Order: sequence, then structure tokens, then C-alpha cells
Amino acid sequence: METAADLQAACLALLPGYARVRREPERWGALTRGCLDRFPVERSGEPGPAAAERFDEIAIGLVLAPKSDPGSLLITEIDQPSDMLCALWLARRSGLFLPGPGGRNCVGSRSRLGLVPAFRPASLGHAAYTLATLYANAAYKRHLAARGNAQRIQLESDAELVHERLARQARSWGVQLSV
Repeated sequence: METAADLQAACLALLPGYARVRREPERWGALTRGCLDRFPVERSGEPGPAAAERFDEIAIGLVLAPKSDPGSLLITEIDQPSDMLCALWLARRSGLFLPGPGGRNCVGSRSRLGLVPAFRPASLGHAAYTLATLYANAAYKRHLAARGNAQRIQLESDAELVHERLARQARSWGVQLSV
């Protein structure tokens, strides 16, 4: 489990140019470019922020046991699409997400780690907007395609109406949503 704030802080520290962007759509652009970059993310020999190190630990575990399934990582306190794109970029940095060459149906993309957004009660009102933005994002679309177009989310138990709306929205994007 990681908090969105910790992932944002890790991206601020590690993604070149991310600290200069101020508006949310600019964050999407910077993170999407970082996720889709053809070249591996440059790394120093120094330890990174704790959130980034946890992605590295998962990747190292897969090197030691390549047939194992790391499952999914719960991202809590989601407020905006860039929170999930930060998780995807950190997965890219660790080698857990490889965007592939692109093209039709995102052939060649690989994503070993599921990313599960947990929406705060105050964020449930715009959860549909956040998810629609992610479904339309080129990098996140490749992540979903590599994982069979399946997206898990976590909601408060009293959010049944929101869940129904999000499920309809996901179906319209061709994404299988589970809570």
C-alpha cells in the first residue's frame, strides 16, 4: 500500500522536470512522456524515496522468482489522475511496466504489477472523471491492455451508486472493473 502523496513526492524527486509543472494536465503530460519513453529511466546509485524503493523491491523479487505474481499495489488517497500516473511511472522506472512500441492494441506492452486506486470519500464525486482520464491516457491504456483491460478499484462500502456509475463507464471503455 502506498499513498498518493508519497508517490507524488517520489516523482518530484526522481522525474526530471516534474517539479516545474504546476497544473494537473501538465502533470499528465510529463508523466505520460516519462512512461512512454523508449529508453530506460536513468538511475543513480543512490537510494531513492521510500515509495520508489518499494517498487524496486517488487522488481527485485521478480528477478529472483520470475514466475511469481506480484499481484497488485493499493494506492490510497487518490484525488487526481496524476496520482495513478505517478504509480505507473514508478513501475516504469523499476522495470515493472514496459510500454512496448505502441501501435494497435498496445502489442508488446508488459505490466507485471496491478495498480488499484483507493478513492477517499471526499474524492468519490470525481472518481468517474479520474478514471475516464486514465482510460483515455496513452500510457495507462497500455498498462491496462497489458493486464487484460482489467481495473480493480477500492471504494467505501456505502458508495454503491458511485460503483454502478463507474462500472457503466468502464464497460463503455472496454475495461472490466472490479471493486
